[in-house]
Amino acid sequence: MNERHPGSSTRESSADASATEVLAEAMPTAAESRAATYRFLSALLLNEVTSDFLKAAATQPPVTDGTLGAYFASLSTANIEQARIDAAAEFAALLLNMSPDPVAVYESVYTSPEHLMMQEARDEVLAAYRAEGFVVGKSQNLPEDHISFELEFMALLCEREEACMSTLDAAGAGHSRAVQKAFLTDHLLRWAPILAADLASKARSNLYRGLAETLSQFLEFEREEFGLPPASQHAAC
Repeated sequence: MNERHPGSSTRESSADASATEVLAEAMPTAAESRAATYRFLSALLLNEVTSDFLKAAATQPPVTDGTLGAYFASLSTANIEQARIDAAAEFAALLLNMSPDPVAVYESVYTSPEHLMMQEARDEVLAAYRAEGFVVGKSQNLPEDHISFELEFMALLCEREEACMSTLDAAGAGHSRAVQKAFLTDHLLRWAPILAADLASKARSNLYRGLAETLSQFLEFEREEFGLPPASQHAAC
């Protein structure tokens, strides 16, 4: 991936916003760029891509290298509707549990001894969300430790960091950074790199192989951003 960067009022998750809308947002600062990347990944891991997204990506590809960049480059000569159908089928098979070997998208599955949903990790992330006034959208009838929601939470924290920096609120920016670091340490870095590897091994298309690659690279960037130990030291329980 070609990196553009390398108030606590209650807010409802916008993880179900279209990736097209996320793609169109300006990213003028480091914190906003990180937020946009989190939202981009969140959107693609929650919903199947739309024709509008694919058309936008074909005419104005996101700034990304590697496998995902190759996929976006291929759209300029692709049948967009067929690309959408193919992507929807793979999304269902991989991320909606509609195949014999899907990818688990919940932290509890990776970190609980029984590898079950709705375990301690879900309760912990819900507590973290509530502490920062973050609410998963009511339309999303999914456990709160879904990868998309965890990424969306980090996006919100990045945006708060930027808002505080723009008003010279050092204490507020410091709080946001501290919460980001804690959430990465206690949650995302303990399991999302494993999810990314799982997705990469099971995906057939450059879209989802590239998404896995981009997620993995971005999490490594975030680890370095906060000076955290290598991912191997964040092994899931």
